[in-house]
Amino acid sequence: MKIFRFFLLAAALSTAVSLSADAPLIRIDDEESTPVVEETGRLIELRDPNADNRRNTPPGVLASLVAADGVIYDWTPSPDPMRVTGGANLIDAFLSTDETLLVLLEKTGAKEGPNATRVLCFNLLNDKLVRAFTVADRKLSGAAFVPGTTQFIAPQLAQEAFQQPDRLVAVDLKTGIVKRESQPFARPVRTFVLNAVCSFVCLDGDDAILMIPHEAFEKAPQQIQTLVRDPQLLLTPDGNRLIVYGSGRMELYDTTPATPELITSREIPTDFEPSRAIAADNDASTLVFLDPSGSGYLYAGGVFRRIEGKLTGLGCCRTADRKLFLGIQQKEAINLYQLPNEIEPQATCSPGELRPRMTGRNFRFFARTSTSEPELILIDNRANIFNLTVKPRRWQKRLIFEAPK
Repeated sequence: MKIFRFFLLAAALSTAVSLSADAPLIRIDDEESTPVVEETGRLIELRDPNADNRRNTPPGVLASLVAADGVIYDWTPSPDPMRVTGGANLIDAFLSTDETLLVLLEKTGAKEGPNATRVLCFNLLNDKLVRAFTVADRKLSGAAFVPGTTQFIAPQLAQEAFQQPDRLVAVDLKTGIVKRESQPFARPVRTFVLNAVCSFVCLDGDDAILMIPHEAFEKAPQQIQTLVRDPQLLLTPDGNRLIVYGSGRMELYDTTPATPELITSREIPTDFEPSRAIAADNDASTLVFLDPSGSGYLYAGGVFRRIEGKLTGLGCCRTADRKLFLGIQQKEAINLYQLPNEIEPQATCSPGELRPRMTGRNFRFFARTSTSEPELILIDNRANIFNLTVKPRRWQKRLIFEAPK
């Protein structure tokens, strides 16, 4: 019996040695760690069957289509690590074409990355946060709504941690799912615009314009050559004219053909490198150009005229009555101009001085065209949202959403 046990023990030891030779021990230190986006700010979904996010909202409008049923969102913005004075880590915002939904994007994660993007949808008919979600492991750098859909398109910045390249992505506001991805880009997106049919993109360090049809989003883009160096892009309100502009030159294209056709090309003022433009009409006869130094020009009647004052680069136009709103550096004010000819402001308002008083800086503002009186939707850098009504004597301010601190 002892001899039998000896042979069994010897066999077991031999098997163990053989297995250890075939399968070396795995050291924990050698395992690759999975990258994780640091949780910054807070977003919690609270189930409440009595929560009516479609209150006062007609069926069929975007705010109704996107709103979640029976949910209350507890949201605290992700703090901006670049500002010692505080603020939210906001990326971009857009207003839906039917003006019922305001969408705000913020960055989450550590300053050095990796990052994700949080998307907040506000119903402007009842002042409620009606849909919120995180686009996990995606670092978006802007956004634009696709007319006639529930989707927006955004440039995605490369993140090595997740093996993600620079590209465009299409995100569905109803589900929070990335529906489509463009082909990878060799460099980050410098500027992009879109209409109902396609997206137009320019990459850093490249003067070519990439045209990506929405119905062929995953296919190789068509290239349009331009004489504008380091071009920026703008579409007219109806999406049928593309303005390509940059240092010393601007070009105008008709986007209705399958391949956009050049209509005109002309010089713009020297020593002026615009990074932002606003179109006041569909034929691109009235344009405003802004540069990072605070300068601005009005182009109307084929003539460029300088707009006085230090501008912030923020602006919008209420095309129905051609009222132009521009951000002014002094007191974070907003100037109102009457286009096409006026370069002197008709009125000036400092939103921070109106009640309820807030100390945030202007982040984005949008003109509402569906109201009888001119109104703006204003977002400050702390993620507070306001409605501004332009009055002859004193503008009126109403708080839509106060962001938790």
